[in-house]
Amino acid sequence: MKKDKHGYNVMVKGSIQQEDLAILNIYAPKTSVRKFINQVIRHLQKDLDNHTVVVGDFNTSLTALDRSSRQ
Repeated sequence: MKKDKHGYNVMVKGSIQQEDLAILNIYAPKTSVRKFINQVIRHLQKDLDNHTVVVGDFNTSLTALDRSSRQ
């Protein structure tokens, strides 16, 4: 398990049915969301691979559909 000192992200690595898996949970602060997420990804890049699932509260609309559904 890895987490940052402020609790904004936690990464847990393990395996399910002999398959490696990493789950990265990110809580993004309301300001500079995209910049913050990019920083987290860059910082943890050596730990990320094709078996990483990124989840969390990103505090932003990710697609045009997300933005239209909030209105």
